[in-house]
Amino acid sequence: MTNQQGNVNARNREEDPDILGAENALRRAGQRARERAKQAGIGVIIFKDGQIVEEMPE
Repeated sequence: MTNQQGNVNARNREEDPDILGAENALRRAGQRARERAKQAGIGVIIFKDGQIVEEMPE
């Protein structure tokens, strides 16, 4: 892949409505997982500082 092709692919991703909404959807899913874990009294497994850890809901 040349530099020019890489730039075109990056531009297409920036304009893709599915890609644009993905970050917000992932944040909502994470929040929902934390809410459900709190209701169940269990932790959520996350990747933090290079390690896999269980985060207990507040």
